Amino acid sequence: PLWKSPRDLGEAIKASLPAAASELFEEINVAPQGFVTAKLKTAWIQDQVVQLFKTGLERRSNSPKRVVIDFSSPNIAKEMHVGHLRSTILGDTVANLLEKLGHNVLRLNHVGDWGTQFGMLLEYMKRQDALAGEASDLVV
Repeated sequence: PLWKSPRDLGEAIKASLPAAASELFEEINVAPQGFVTAKLKTAWIQDQVVQLFKTGLERRSNSPKRVVIDFSSPNIAKEMHVGHLRSTILGDTVANLLEKLGHNVLRLNHVGDWGTQFGMLLEYMKRQDALAGEASDLVV
């Protein structure tokens, strides 16, 4: 079939990684929802940090790209929690690194689910008779 489940797609991504990926990743897991999680090897990370201290961070990109990073994205209809802070810090860190490497980074913070807030606002305006004319006919 043309359609594959998210998990099948994640497994296909995992299977298509080059053999050299085993030098970089300690493990790669695919969640039932299709999310692919890759854990870097501690030794590889240590080697990279040592190299940075020896040589410094150099601009490595000969062909800078435009990179869009969408991070944080809290659902404003729900309470904020520490997970939103973690996502924001990670997204900002990745954006800073890519900028340092010479890429043009566009940082986005998608704030979704405005439906509840607008519904509450319209209900308040309706109760306060703040809606007049044609607009009041649109509110049930």
